[in-house]
Amino acid sequence: MIFEFEDSEVSEVTQQGDTLHIRFSAARLYDTGRTGAGQGLWQPLLLICKRVAHANRALEPHLTEILTVIGRVQRAELLLEGLPTSQRLRSLPMPFESDASFALELEFSSGLFCELNGKGLELRSLLSQCSVDSYQC
Repeated sequence: MIFEFEDSEVSEVTQQGDTLHIRFSAARLYDTGRTGAGQGLWQPLLLICKRVAHANRALEPHLTEILTVIGRVQRAELLLEGLPTSQRLRSLPMPFESDASFALELEFSSGLFCELNGKGLELRSLLSQCSVDSYQC
């Protein structure tokens, strides 16, 4: 399965030390090769951003804005160390785990833009939750 950032819904962001937990109440998942409106499933997921160094280009972690954000992701780009800088990811395989440095940009439908930089990402399902089919037209 592939997780797509765009159109997924963030329900909560929490901080534990230098780690952010981004909880998606409705994350868009689809099988490889099946994309487009009406394709895939919606499932709760957790994205763990480790060793967050700074956000929104500030010198020190200033996470107030992202800790209060909820809503639909309108645009997202992820750069991972080891990949060409021209390769900006908009999706991840599920599950996913990497110890590489990353830069994640999230723009929400509310207009809020957040940039997170850190080292280590993990994407996993919330085991107690189930998925539902997409009924988009």
